[in-house]
Amino acid sequence: MVALDRNNTVVSTSKVIHVATKGGKVGNHKKVTVKKSVIKKAKKLKKGKSLKLKAKAVPQAKKLKVRKHRAVLYESSDINIATVSKKGVVKAKNKGTCYIYAYAQNGVYKKIKVTVK
Repeated sequence: MVALDRNNTVVSTSKVIHVATKGGKVGNHKKVTVKKSVIKKAKKLKKGKSLKLKAKAVPQAKKLKVRKHRAVLYESSDINIATVSKKGVVKAKNKGTCYIYAYAQNGVYKKIKVTVK
């Protein structure tokens, strides 16, 4: 879903999520994880450099299968400071701080702080 202003400019978009109901053999993701070493590198990224995030969605329980409709999605809170590709490659644009969000298909996410120096 997309929200437009008077000039038909996109001002906001909503996330598409896929959630399984309770009580069956199919479950949802509980959380999204990223290695601590990668998070540490994101806190001191230099302008012009790149960093590969590899987020992993963790299921609620081992015995419940999660039907995958899509991979983990990435989004930057400020594209003027850092951008992120569909594959999780963060590119440092300008000095400052922003957040990269890694979303699982059911809406759970991991917030990664990126500081560009």
